[in-house]
Amino acid sequence: MMKPCAKILLTLCLIVMSQISQAAEQATAKTLSTPPVSTSALFETFLGLILVLSLIAFLAWLLRRTGRFQMTANGEMKIIASLALGPRERAVLLQVGEQQLLVGVTAQQIQTLHVLDKNITSNSNEVTHSGFAKKLHKMMQQGDSET
Repeated sequence: MMKPCAKILLTLCLIVMSQISQAAEQATAKTLSTPPVSTSALFETFLGLILVLSLIAFLAWLLRRTGRFQMTANGEMKIIASLALGPRERAVLLQVGEQQLLVGVTAQQIQTLHVLDKNITSNSNEVTHSGFAKKLHKMMQQGDSET
């Protein structure tokens, strides 16, 4: 035989469980009856996307307009050539006014390696091809001559 307290406790538990299951069924019915993505939610998302993209475009325009993307400092200083010596080490040839400097650049420091007496002219129009680029160019020329 069950004690009267246990019967009351069991009855209360059953009532609470049935109430919880009814609430869960109602919540499920509500969420399934409404569409998961509404038109207003899509419109707000699209509007936010347009706002962010226009902000990025405006900032890029502003930086370009103020000259922050320029590689030269009023034409007085520019990079003539650069050569990677390691994963984080580079040798850079700088033109500063009429003088050219060869500097070594690492993650920790920049050091002047040599001040050139005679300026070196850069042949930027001359294209240097890697082994793969040469082979690809040769194959493309062979394909053109066959047709």
